[in-house]
Amino acid sequence: MTKASVLDFGKINGALAQKYRNMNMRIQTLRGLACLLLVLYHVVGADPSLGLRVQDGAVRWFNDGLAYLRMPLFTFLSGLVYGLRPFAGNSRAFLQGKVRRLLIPMLVVGTAFAVLQVLTPGTHSSVGPWYLLHLQPVAHFWFVESLFWVFVVIWALERQHLISGMKGLLLVLALSCALYLSVSGWHWLSLDGAIYLMPYFLTGLLCSRFRLERHLANPWIRLALLALALAAAVSMGMPVPNAERRTVAMLLTGMSLCLLCLGCGLVLPWLARIGRHSYAIYLFHVFFTAATRLALHRIGIDLLALDLLPGLLLGLAGPMLIERLAGGFKWPALLLLGRSAKADKPAQTATEPLVLAR
Repeated sequence: MTKASVLDFGKINGALAQKYRNMNMRIQTLRGLACLLLVLYHVVGADPSLGLRVQDGAVRWFNDGLAYLRMPLFTFLSGLVYGLRPFAGNSRAFLQGKVRRLLIPMLVVGTAFAVLQVLTPGTHSSVGPWYLLHLQPVAHFWFVESLFWVFVVIWALERQHLISGMKGLLLVLALSCALYLSVSGWHWLSLDGAIYLMPYFLTGLLCSRFRLERHLANPWIRLALLALALAAAVSMGMPVPNAERRTVAMLLTGMSLCLLCLGCGLVLPWLARIGRHSYAIYLFHVFFTAATRLALHRIGIDLLALDLLPGLLLGLAGPMLIERLAGGFKWPALLLLGRSAKADKPAQTATEPLVLAR
C-alpha cells in the first residue's frame, strides 16, 4: 500500500467517524427533546384532573397537542438506532439483554412506584389488585413492557430474514399499520401497547436500514411532511386530552412529525446531554415531578409558572443523579437501570426506551 493510499484511507476513516459523530449528536438531541416532552406531559398532567390540573389555555393546548409526537418519537428513535446495531444472530444473548435492560427495571422501579402511590397522600391514582401488578401495566411503565414485545417480534422476523429487504420491511410495516388501526384492548402484559408502537418502530428501522435520512434533508420533502402532519392534525380538530390514537390521522401525524424531526438535523448540545440519560429519565422522572408538585402545594405555591419550571427541572435532574449514584454499583445498576455497573458514564445501549438497539 502506498503512502498516498494510506492517507486516503485515513481521510475516509476520518470522514466516516465524523459522520457517525454527527448522526449520534442528532439522535441524542432528539432523545433529549423526547425527554422534555415526556416530563412536561407529567408535570402538566395527562388531563385537567391530573398533575397541575391545568384546565385550559396555551399550556394545556400545547401539552395535549404533543400527543401527536411524544410516544411516536420515543419509538421511532428506538427503531432508528436498532437499525444501526441490529440483531446479529445470537438469540440467547439478544433476548437475555432485553429481559435485563427492560423487564428487570420495569419490575423493580414500577413496583416501587406502585407502592409509593398507595402510601403517599395526595397522589392522583391508585393501583389495581396487587396480584395483577405488571400483568396489567403500571402507569408509564407500560411503554417498557410493550417495547420488550416489539423486540421479541423483531427478533422473530429477523431470524426468518423477513425484514432484511425493502419490500419485506414495507410489507410488515403495512401489516403493523393495519393492526394499529383495527386491534385494541389487549391490555394484559401491555400487548396493545406493542401494537400501538410497532409502526413507529418499523418506520425508524426503515430510515436507518436503507439510509432514508439522506432524502429527508431535502427541504421539499420536509415541507411535504409538515403539510401532511398539519393536515392530519387539523382533520382531528383542536388537541384534546387523551385523544384517540388508533386513527389514520393520528398515525399519519405521528409518522410525519418523526420523519420531519430526523430530516431537520437538529443538533443542540444541551439537549444531547439530556438525551444521554434518557432511560433513567424515563424510569424515574415521575417520582420527582410528583414530589415537586406535592411539596409546592404544601407550602402554598399555586402559580402555574412557579409550579411548572421546578417540576420540569427536577424531573430531568433527579433521574440523572440516580443514574450517577446507582450506575457505579453492581446490583443498583442492574435492578434500577438494567445494566452492568459503569461509574464513568451513563449506559448508551440499545435497550433504552428512547433509542434501543443492542
